[in-house]
Amino acid sequence: MKTLQEIEKAIETLPLPDRLRLYKDIPQLIGRDVEDLDWQRPALESFFQDDETGHE
Repeated sequence: MKTLQEIEKAIETLPLPDRLRLYKDIPQLIGRDVEDLDWQRPALESFFQDDETGHE
């Protein structure tokens, strides 16, 4: 079993499409309904768009 820190570091190395897929799959992976986390979606999608264009 990997530690949380190892998992976080592995996620940081993923290409953007894989990070987006992981983001979309997270609710199921942590045993939650997608609707439980929908309120976060606009902010995080904006983050990934900024990341893709090289903005911080």
